[in-house]
Amino acid sequence: MAEGSQGVEELEHGEDLVLTNDDIDTDVTESAEAPMDEGEEEDQQGADEQMEFQDDSIAAFYSHRKSVFCVNLHPKFPQPPIAVSGGEDDRAWIWNTIDGAEIAQLGGHTDSVVAVSFSHDGEYVATGGLDGRVRVWRHHAPNFTTWEFLTNLEGPSEVVWLAWHPKGPVLVAGSSDSTLWMWQLPSGNVMNVFSGHTGSVTCGRFTPDGRKLVSGSDDGSLIIWDPRSAAVLARISDEDTKFSLEGGITSMCISPDSRLVVAGGAAGGVRVLSMANLDSAGNVSVVGILDGHQEGESVEGVEFVDLVPASTPGSFSGPTSQTSTHIVSVATDGKAITWDLTSGKPRGEAMHDAAITKLVVHPSTPLITTSCMDHMIRTLDARSMQLVGIQHGFTDGVLDVAVGIDDQITQGADSGGIGAYIDASKSKGYKLIGAGDEGVALVFRLQ
Repeated sequence: MAEGSQGVEELEHGEDLVLTNDDIDTDVTESAEAPMDEGEEEDQQGADEQMEFQDDSIAAFYSHRKSVFCVNLHPKFPQPPIAVSGGEDDRAWIWNTIDGAEIAQLGGHTDSVVAVSFSHDGEYVATGGLDGRVRVWRHHAPNFTTWEFLTNLEGPSEVVWLAWHPKGPVLVAGSSDSTLWMWQLPSGNVMNVFSGHTGSVTCGRFTPDGRKLVSGSDDGSLIIWDPRSAAVLARISDEDTKFSLEGGITSMCISPDSRLVVAGGAAGGVRVLSMANLDSAGNVSVVGILDGHQEGESVEGVEFVDLVPASTPGSFSGPTSQTSTHIVSVATDGKAITWDLTSGKPRGEAMHDAAITKLVVHPSTPLITTSCMDHMIRTLDARSMQLVGIQHGFTDGVLDVAVGIDDQITQGADSGGIGAYIDASKSKGYKLIGAGDEGVALVFRLQ
């Protein structure tokens, strides 16, 4: 899928290329150039790589200096134009995406920060670390440039992910110790501890209506909870042969009508479940088995997507789509697949050059953006899986990506990025923020 690839030029008049012995010089000593020794070859290779490096970034955040594991944009982005990122340096930062300036350092962790998230209204920001701590900050009105530490939440052994309730200041963390913890903010009081998995809780989300909490584990189980009482409403595991996902569950998404759950597995499988009958004391049932990824490759992301753009653009703080008929799945095999859930068949697919690490849907549109270990960020049209744009600038794998509305502010080399100035008039309406394994977060304009 790399852009700019050049085809082989054809010979004039359609003549075939034929080499004779006279055309081949077998005497190396008479050659015009002697072969390079090993050191010269390495120097030449390094020079070629330096010449080929491309940087399209329009701003950069360098403060982490170690791997950046996660990045999230304020739900009202680009007003304010801020991001939060966490990394291997045991810190998180809130920073300005226009010029890469630090706004607040979110410290207090003693191990890597692997999850960061703004609340649904942007009033709070939470960070979760491998030290088991969840720390929460609150912005100081009337602006978003001052953030004050609110509380330290403890309970999990290692935090794997964080999720805010879609309608209020309630935060859930999934842990490697098989539990989920839920707190009420700003008090920080524990509301519930959810126990039912036997392995690490690898993924979880509230349903868009906020009435249920769904979690998946590497033990292969998926549990639907009542968040108010922590009661198990339904549990399905690898004992159900139709559902069984070898290696456990790695990713999940929920339909905008809160009736379907899609789970991706560690060995490449994708399962679609209906929970439409739960409210009438019915069971959860498997309604789709989607096998399109390479066996043994982890499904890193699944999301619902609208193939027909909505008349009213969606918000990045809500559901990714308004329809429940199509999803996109991405995996470490480098493949992104659009699935038609009504037929259970792929609609289209696109190959990346390495493992895909994250999938983001541009709400209420057919556009998706992926981050990849091949150092690039790609935006594709899920209807055809054709490339819409590709961003370069990282020298190592891209571990996470966030997407927001373009603010149309002109940026360039003087604001942190080392790429050429980008023409804002050619913008397709989005900014992309990537988290790099080399310790930098880069900002791009999709054009």
